Amino acid sequence: MTLKCSGKVLLTTNTSDDGIAVAAKKKLLENGIDESQIMLGHDIQILEKDDLYVSYEPPDLVIRIVYDKKENGMIKMKNIKMIKI
Repeated sequence: MTLKCSGKVLLTTNTSDDGIAVAAKKKLLENGIDESQIMLGHDIQILEKDDLYVSYEPPDLVIRIVYDKKENGMIKMKNIKMIKI
């Protein structure tokens, strides 16, 4: 399954290991995400509906899609894929 996203992809590695961030970005590129869409960070408030949130939960990347963002800022996401690094 190729990932499709027309918006932003927020990558949160939850580690200070730069090697994990590089490997995670490589895996996202291999799975169809455009490099210009990928942002490293922790501020989920920048996400909008249909954006992707990617977190590193060893040994996998967990891909979640934002399916709703409330006016109060609450973001609802659901898991759509797990990728082994």
